[in-house]
Amino acid sequence: MTMGHEFQLARSARNRSGKHARDARAGVEQAFYPSGARMEESIQNITKSLKACLGVPHDQARSMPAEFYTSSAFLEIEKDSLFRRQWVCLGRSHQVSQPGDYFTTEVVGEPLIVVRSHENKIKILSNVCRHRGAILVEGAGNKKTFVCPYHAWSFDTEGQLKGAPQIGDRQDFVHKECRLPRFACEVWEGFIYVNLDNTAPPLGLQLTDLSTLIKNYHMDEMVELHGQETVWETNWKCLVENFMEGYHLSTVHQKTLHPFTPTRLCRHYPAGEGYFGYFAVFPDEVGQRGAYHPDLNPEERQRSVMFAVPPGHVGSVTGHIVTYLYLQPTTADKVKVKRGIAFLDQEISESDCQAAVDLFERTMAEDKQQLESLQRGLKSKNVQTAPLAPADYEGNVWDFYQYLARKLL
Repeated sequence: MTMGHEFQLARSARNRSGKHARDARAGVEQAFYPSGARMEESIQNITKSLKACLGVPHDQARSMPAEFYTSSAFLEIEKDSLFRRQWVCLGRSHQVSQPGDYFTTEVVGEPLIVVRSHENKIKILSNVCRHRGAILVEGAGNKKTFVCPYHAWSFDTEGQLKGAPQIGDRQDFVHKECRLPRFACEVWEGFIYVNLDNTAPPLGLQLTDLSTLIKNYHMDEMVELHGQETVWETNWKCLVENFMEGYHLSTVHQKTLHPFTPTRLCRHYPAGEGYFGYFAVFPDEVGQRGAYHPDLNPEERQRSVMFAVPPGHVGSVTGHIVTYLYLQPTTADKVKVKRGIAFLDQEISESDCQAAVDLFERTMAEDKQQLESLQRGLKSKNVQTAPLAPADYEGNVWDFYQYLARKLL
């Protein structure tokens, strides 16, 4: 074999290898970045399924198609139409109890500062410097001014520019007109909400009936004593649905929740414009756990009120504690989960507090395992729609579908 033949064979091998690599890349791209036609078909199928929910009673409810939970294109629609345009829960008001107290967070990639201003009002400001876009501050603490770590521009707790080193008077820049963008903020029952596009109807008016339902629990007086943040490998809607249906309680949570809130005692209550939920009723043999508020009547003492304020806030309040999740989708199959427990009795013993935390975290671990398994199953081509259980058990899944249909169609 001549050297020329060797070179031609080597080049041919490289060409074949390159073709295989290109084919492999094309396969990956096709799998993860479906064609416009396929994405359009997927969105149309989801839209058709959502339209089919409107006006349909619970006894005719069916589950959604798998692509409802797996489509990246649909997630982008959800981020824009739900997480940017509706009220999103960020934390508890006691986290910023004193003027200057702040914490930072994000909503669908928008960096935010939640701060109690020196006028003693909770403000939600952009956490992006008006100079060149650097993040102003990280974490939580107490400050009179936020100083950019990049070029030392500074802003007060109202968002007003206070200093811009070496930037003198210019015709194209007026110091007193420079301020951090501010977003609509409401506080409901001690929870802080933001609306990024500043156009959503007032949240409190949407939750009037829910407020009446839970007023005797005095959630606004409860203080968070436990908080965690993790990422779950599931679609964010799966987590909302799971938290808000009692159908799985006696199977997934046999040793944790079933003894206190068995599936058979779950009772659906009517949904409102901005909420839905159910009662998780305790068996008669389950007595009072903790120091309950004296305003609670006997019926209220024997149940948890499960509530969702969509898109991303779910919670459960009993006589002495409220547990809650704030959900932030990152991809179609990943969601950032902030969760916490707030207690009415701020002098609760360490052992009683730890017992409540342990039960909550064991329950969350059980849900996480089940939902991550579910997400893997939803990628199968063999997933079909099926009837939902009666309203007392899966009625809130149907309520959630109808909420999404109203907001997305």
